[in-house]
Amino acid sequence: MELILGTFATSFTGGLFPIINFETYLAVAASNLTFSALLLALVAGIGQTSSKVVWYYAGQGTTALPFVRKKMSTEKWQQRRSKWEQRTQGRPAYAGGLLAAAALSGLPPLAILAVIYGTLKCNLILFVGITFVGRVLRSWMILEAAAFAWVRA
Repeated sequence: MELILGTFATSFTGGLFPIINFETYLAVAASNLTFSALLLALVAGIGQTSSKVVWYYAGQGTTALPFVRKKMSTEKWQQRRSKWEQRTQGRPAYAGGLLAAAALSGLPPLAILAVIYGTLKCNLILFVGITFVGRVLRSWMILEAAAFAWVRA
């Protein structure tokens, strides 16, 4: 139970503060895994997705701040926003594909993408679903690879 709670806490905090590397935690956790790696990956996915939803809502909330509104009224900002809207609005395959790539690989950084998607008010359910699946798969791959390495060591 401690491993599950620790995994959730580390995954959530690592998702909020990228300086905390939850992948390293998972690799070490794999050394004393007494149950399914998939179960731990699901917990990590819940923690990571929850933190990215915080970033998503942060993206939505920042648009109400006066200094952000002032910055957003500049022509350069409007061009960038328009570019992202053109990329994502009405193109769920592109928006979902970019999000899936970020959730699986970390490139582009998922926290930054979460803020952008929140600012653009992209579909939250789609955001949560793709982020969760991507982060579970990423965590599972890390756990399985690390467990294999621990066994071989």
